Amino acid sequence: MPLYSFQGRRETTGEVISGMREAASHATLGQDLLTEGVLLTRFDEQKQTVSGGLPLSGLLKRVPVLERVLFARYFALMLRAGLDVKQALEVLSQQTRNKTFGAALVTVGQSIDRGSTLADSMAAHPQAFPSIFVSFVRVGETTGRLQESLAVLATQLQKEYELRRAVRGALMYPLVILMALVTVGFAMLVFVVPKLADVFEGFNVELPLPTRILIGLGDFFSTYWYLVIAGSIAMVFGVIGLLRIKSVKDRLQHMWLYMPVLGTIMQQVNLARFTRNLSSLLKSGVSFVEALDILGTNTPHASYAAVFAGAKDHVKQGKLLSDFLKDFKRLFPALVVNIVKVGEETGALDEVLQEVALFYEGEVDQVMKNLTSIMEPILMIAIGLAVGGLAISVISPIYNLVNVI
Repeated sequence: MPLYSFQGRRETTGEVISGMREAASHATLGQDLLTEGVLLTRFDEQKQTVSGGLPLSGLLKRVPVLERVLFARYFALMLRAGLDVKQALEVLSQQTRNKTFGAALVTVGQSIDRGSTLADSMAAHPQAFPSIFVSFVRVGETTGRLQESLAVLATQLQKEYELRRAVRGALMYPLVILMALVTVGFAMLVFVVPKLADVFEGFNVELPLPTRILIGLGDFFSTYWYLVIAGSIAMVFGVIGLLRIKSVKDRLQHMWLYMPVLGTIMQQVNLARFTRNLSSLLKSGVSFVEALDILGTNTPHASYAAVFAGAKDHVKQGKLLSDFLKDFKRLFPALVVNIVKVGEETGALDEVLQEVALFYEGEVDQVMKNLTSIMEPILMIAIGLAVGGLAISVISPIYNLVNVI
């Protein structure tokens, strides 16, 4: 439904009221407010982000995981302190720094005023509250243990945040070094190499092949630098747009699983996510089948999501999840399959999965630290080769110039 920002006046007191609310149309918005004793005086429909728009448009509306972590933790704390749901939402909507999340909290509070449940109100904002978040809240409302469900959810989201931070932190160092190397190389080709070319042209000597290649690149970059920059930007946006195509993204994710180092890292990250999420869902009271359905919807990796979607139908028939997972050896090692089988047979699957999650989270953290250590010498070698190639291209013609002089 469209989202409207509005202003109105209370009929009894004349107090000015403003806020944001979802409604089928502006006429419906006016009727809803009128039933609450508010006369609509001004409204403005908020533009929704359409999927498939600009590649960076989704980033502007993105809600970071940390925002959800803090919300779940503080929400549980406020409920434990005696605040009702509406009061807690009002306080948290004012404290959040993310505008998308703050607007969603305001709308959720208004939806609760109209009689909707907290889970249903959150489900209307999938960008702020994914289905796994809504499921925890729904179970908490149904069982009357909303505080406990939010506490489990906060722990699960905290682990997810730490997992993402470990992966991004390990990749940040090589990316910064590579960007610096590309920037310095571009500056050399645009500003330094053309001056060297002017010097070499004053002497009638044949330049070595590496020097001729370097001068040719320098001439091209210095003459068509704007095309190089525009082409680089277009390539970045093109790659981002290509990765937004589901079929391309799914195929690439599956291919990466078979790469030597990246495949192992990707497997461990997804196993840590799978075991942690399933354990938390089962511990909060979500049924096994529903938990697999939620995993199939919320797992970023397409290959794992497809397995969970198929496992849901398998478990519906009364069969063991471990019997289904053992057919996907590349995604689920025999160790994980056997541990899941033991958990199913003993009836302690949530506890067993929690232990497996701790193991793989530790493995990912250690692998990311080792990856940084491994990348350092590789980057140093790459930088050395680049500097060495540049030095050879510049110094080798100097010896020829000495003979000429």
